[in-house]
Amino acid sequence: MTLGPSIRLHGGSGEPLLLLHPFALCAEAWRPVLPALTKRHEVLVATFPGHMGGEPIPRGFRHSIAASVDLAEAELDAAGIDKVHIVGNSLGGWFGIELARRGRARSLVAISPGGGWECGSPEERQLLRTFTRLGRLIRMGGPIAPVLGHIGPARNFALRQIVANPEKLTPEQASFLIRAPYRCDAFYDVLRRLPLEPEPRPIPAGTCPVRIVWGSEDRLLPLRGYSERWRRLLPWAEWVVLQGAGHVPMYDDPEHVAALILEVTTPSIKAPAVVPHVARPSSRAPAALVASEAF
Repeated sequence: MTLGPSIRLHGGSGEPLLLLHPFALCAEAWRPVLPALTKRHEVLVATFPGHMGGEPIPRGFRHSIAASVDLAEAELDAAGIDKVHIVGNSLGGWFGIELARRGRARSLVAISPGGGWECGSPEERQLLRTFTRLGRLIRMGGPIAPVLGHIGPARNFALRQIVANPEKLTPEQASFLIRAPYRCDAFYDVLRRLPLEPEPRPIPAGTCPVRIVWGSEDRLLPLRGYSERWRRLLPWAEWVVLQGAGHVPMYDDPEHVAALILEVTTPSIKAPAVVPHVARPSSRAPAALVASEAF
C-alpha cells in the first residue's frame, strides 16, 4: 500500500481502517485507542492539511467539506483503496459521512459528527461564537501549553468543552489538546467558511453499516441541537450514547470507544452490553453505554 501524504500514523494488520480527527487537532488525537484498533486492523491515521504536523494547505485551496473529501478520495485512489472502514470524530465524522455517501466506506463510525445543526440556527451561531472565543484563548495559551498542562485549574478551564473530565488527563495529553489548535493554520479559514456549507445530501439506506456515537457530556456539540440534521438524513443509522464522555471521548473512555468501533468494523467482536436508552440509566445498567433510537 502506498501511503498518502496525510497519513501520520500507520500500524497493525487486517482490513484497513481510516481514522479522521476532530477540527483543530491531528492524528495524535487517536493515540489512546490505537493499541486496541491495531490488533484487528491495518490502521491509517490522517492529519488534515493545515493542522498540526500535517501538510501545508494547498495553494488556492478553499476549505469546504466537499473539497476536503476530494483530497481524501485522491489519497485513497493513490493507495489503491476502493473502500475502507472509516471512523471520524467531530469534523472527521462529517468527512466520514461524506466519504460513505460517495461509496468509499466499508463501514462508518461517526463520533459526535459536525454538521448536525441546521443552517442559520441558534446552535450554529452559538458554535461560531464558541470557536471565536476558543480562538482567543488559544492565542494566549498555546505558546505555554506545556505549562498549562500541569496546572489543574487552567487545564480544566481550557478543556472542559473538549473532554468530560479534563482533571483526569495526563499533563502530556492536556498539553497536546491545548497546543494542537494553536498550531492549526486552517483554524480561522474553516470557521469563516463554515456558515457557507450547503445542506449535506442523504446516504441511501444499506450503503454501509453506520453507527453514530455521541458523548452524553459533549459540551461543544451537545446531542440536542447538534444532531438533528443527521437524524433527519440518516434515519436508518444506529445511534449510541456513550455515558460520561465528552466531545473527544477517546480521552474519557478509550476502552469503550475502541469496543464500539470494533463491534462495527469486526462484527465478531462484541462491545460491552448495550441497553435501551432511558432518561436516567438504571443503576443496574452498564454506566458506559446506552443505545438509543430516539432522544
